[in-house]
Amino acid sequence: MSIIPEKTDLAKSFWLYFHIKGNGTEWIDYNLPTPTIHKHINRGYFIGWAIDGYFGTHKGSTFLNDIVARFLLTFRENDIKRLPFKPKIKDFDDNTVKIHKKVYKLREFSVLLNSLPVKQYAPRRADKFDDYTFWAIKLYAEDLIKDYSLIPYDSLENWALTQFEKKERSTVKAKCRSVWDWYDIRNFEIPKKHKSQKEYLEITLATRKEHMKKVSKEKAERNKRTVINIMTGLYANDYKKKNGAWHYGKISEATGLSSKTVAKIIKEL
Repeated sequence: MSIIPEKTDLAKSFWLYFHIKGNGTEWIDYNLPTPTIHKHINRGYFIGWAIDGYFGTHKGSTFLNDIVARFLLTFRENDIKRLPFKPKIKDFDDNTVKIHKKVYKLREFSVLLNSLPVKQYAPRRADKFDDYTFWAIKLYAEDLIKDYSLIPYDSLENWALTQFEKKERSTVKAKCRSVWDWYDIRNFEIPKKHKSQKEYLEITLATRKEHMKKVSKEKAERNKRTVINIMTGLYANDYKKKNGAWHYGKISEATGLSSKTVAKIIKEL
């Protein structure tokens, strides 16, 4: 395990912190590294590992979710719950609390925890919907939430790519990302049951439309900034014709945007 110097302020580290109902030795049975903190309470114990890293990116957060899900799977016979807070400063000065001043790399837990199972079949209840691929992924995502209280992104994507291997990978990945983002901003809570399938469809489809509008708007803004950067950059004159007009073809080649898109942006400016 990678070690960060003892001077590291443990309270400022990222934490994987859990409440487990057991005798306190289960982590040894599962061959996990020595916890950074181990605190007995009336019912079970708090156990946590200080982690080195930033998980604010999509890749980081999905990998973190996968590790948390695997913790829940590994300790599921012991009634485990992830805690939404860090150990308190006073815990590090408590003589009854065991402190092991190490900060670990998250990736190193991936070789020790139980792997997540992959279901083999798409839920049959997705057959009734027009966009079968999307709904199969969405309903499978809800199955993952029921099992782990979150969606391990790698598990979702790997399942979808295996299930829909004949479809274009980028399309399947886009649907997975859309589903994951939708539940992520809702703290991985499954919407309450609706009075009818029609109501459920209307609400979900409306949400998808709003999401697509947001994505389209963000894409348009990115394209606009890209063209402006070309037009205001040091080599702006290289993208002009002899008569001083902008050369849409050259800007298109430099930005990867279509000439039509470039022309539209410049005319709007």
